This record gives sequence, C-alpha cells and structure tokens, in this order.
Amino acid sequence: MPRDVSLRSELLTSIGVLAAAALALAVAAVVLLYDVLDPQYAAIYISVLIGIDVTVLVAYMAYQVNAVIARPLREAIGAAEAIASGNLERRIPSADTVEFADLAASINRMTDRLIEDRVHLVHVEKLASIGRLAAGIAHEIGNPLAAITGYAHVLRDPQSPNAREAVAGLERESERIDRIVRGLLDYARSRPRTSGRVELNDVARNVVDLLLSQGVLKAIDLHFSPAKRAALVTADRHELEQVLVNLLLNAVDAMQGRGSLSLVVREWPRDQFASGGRREADSSTRHPSMPGPRASRWLSESDARDVITIAVADSGPGIPEEDAERVFEPFYTTKGPGNGIGLGLAIVARAVENAGGTIWVSRSREGGAAFRAMFPAADS
Repeated sequence: MPRDVSLRSELLTSIGVLAAAALALAVAAVVLLYDVLDPQYAAIYISVLIGIDVTVLVAYMAYQVNAVIARPLREAIGAAEAIASGNLERRIPSADTVEFADLAASINRMTDRLIEDRVHLVHVEKLASIGRLAAGIAHEIGNPLAAITGYAHVLRDPQSPNAREAVAGLERESERIDRIVRGLLDYARSRPRTSGRVELNDVARNVVDLLLSQGVLKAIDLHFSPAKRAALVTADRHELEQVLVNLLLNAVDAMQGRGSLSLVVREWPRDQFASGGRREADSSTRHPSMPGPRASRWLSESDARDVITIAVADSGPGIPEEDAERVFEPFYTTKGPGNGIGLGLAIVARAVENAGGTIWVSRSREGGAAFRAMFPAADS
C-alpha cells in the first residue's frame, strides 16, 4: 500500500536527515580527533573521513533518487509502452509516494476505460455490420422478388402470350436468389484452419492454366512472376484456388476483358516487407510499395519471421482510396446492377483470414487496382 507521503517530502526528509548526520559526524571528527592525532597527519585523516562522509551521503542520495523517482518512472514508462502497443492487460504497480501512486491509478483507470471503449466499439461495429448486411440482403433479394411477383401476375392468365417469357423470368430470378443465399452461406460458414502445407507457386500456375484453357485471359497481357523458391503456407488448397480465381476474374471484368495483368508471388523477410517492398524488376530508384493499414495491423499482431505475398494488379480503372476497406464488405460492388451481388471479395477476405493472413487493395503501378494477400510462411 502506498504511504501517505509526497515525493517532495520523502526526498527532503531523507536527504535532510542524512545531511544532518553527515554534518554532525564531520564536526565530531574534527573536534574529537584533531587533538588526538599527530598534528602532521591530522588534516589528512580528517579530510579522508569527511570525504568518506560525503561519498556515503552522495551514494545514499543516489539510492533514494533511484528508489523514489527513477524506478517508479521506469515501471510507468514500461507499462505505458506496453499499453500503447496493445497490451491492455498491463497495469502500473502502485508506488510509495502520493504522486506516483496517483499517476499509476490514473493510467490504470485510463486503460480500463480503453477496454470498455473497445468493447463498446466492437459492439457498435457489429450492429453496423448487421445493419449493412440486412440492408444488402433486402436490396439484393427485393429486386428478384419484385420481378417474381410481376411474372406471377402474368401467369394468372394461362392464355397470355407472355407466359413462356414469364416462366423463364421466374427461373432466372429464382436462380439469382439461390446464388445470393449460397454466397451468404459461403461467407458465413466458419471453417477451421487446416494444417496442410500448400505451395502458392503451384496454386497460382494451376489457376492461370485453368483460366487460359477457358479463354478468359485470351486478350489479356499476363505477367506471372512466381517466387524463386517454394512458397509454402498453411491453408486449404481449394480455398486459395478460389481466392485467386475470384481476384483474376474481377481484374478481367474491371478491364472489360482487355489490358495488362500481373500475378506476383514473393517471399519476404518480415522486416524488409514492413519497410516497403519492390518488384524484382524495379530499379533501386523506384519508391518501395509500403504495406497498407491492414498489413501493418497484421504485422503488429503476427510473430511470423517471414511472410509470403501474392499480388494481382491490373490496368483497369482502379478503386477509390475511400472505398479500399468497403470492397471487402458483403454486398459492396462496383459492378452495374445485375452484374454482381458483392459477396466475392467478402468471401475472398474470409478465406485469406482462415489461412491466417490478410488482404488489402491499393493502386497498382499499371494504374488500376492491386489486391495483395499476405500469409505467414509455413516454415517460419
């Protein structure tokens, strides 16, 4: 328990008592020993005693300053740094003086308030996400339901010349609702992280070969740059294939089937990536590509020694900076009505997070969008 004493009183009392004792000892030494000692050496002996007295005084003062000021201050700084780094469980121990005890109590109360605010913020964000999800569902399903109602009205008259068209419309809109529901199930389904190792170079090659065989990339100038050695991550292979298929198809759609597309797999030492990475073909004068906020947050929370990135960059119109986070939300889409339900990138982000990684988007050097997924290297 802290004593009811101020820092000033503690220091003044301790130093005052010791100074008085040292002064009394010095005076006593002079009075008692001056006539006893050999006059030739008396001054030397008394000077040595006074020097020892002063040394003891300075040493005790240093000890008191360290115990009363320096040590509590170091503990407070260490705890504050840990709290600033995100360790909200850290607390500053109480001190012996009123000032440092009050400082510890204030910072600990602030930390408790930060925890309360974080819990409240998470709750608010969840409610906001639920609201956006509900609004998206209502909008996406509302349109086909309205169309189904109109087609059903047409079918009330069996002799209507538009009956066949109405039946085809019913099938089309029903399939659209089915796609929305299946997309929601894929997004909401929680999958446990697998322990299998997957080689990202191999996954990327297979996906590129698949899309080339389907003719999707026939008018695309594709640049594929695999990592120099095996890029192993711990993930589900099928999910990673779906991630790449979605990202490549989105890039092709954004370029309307024509343009330049880069697919790059790289392995980085953690510190080198955090300070900004360059493509292997870049000259040393090019500015490095700094990691985005999502990547920086992931790096601060991960203990991976090495990371593996896979980047899909296109020459399309790009994504506005203010929408860089929204593109991973359910039902957000830049495509026109009827051309997408806005769940593709949300499912991609969920799959990347299932593999222990993160994904973000920025402007590519080709002028369009660059989606970068980052994973901890399996051997780190």
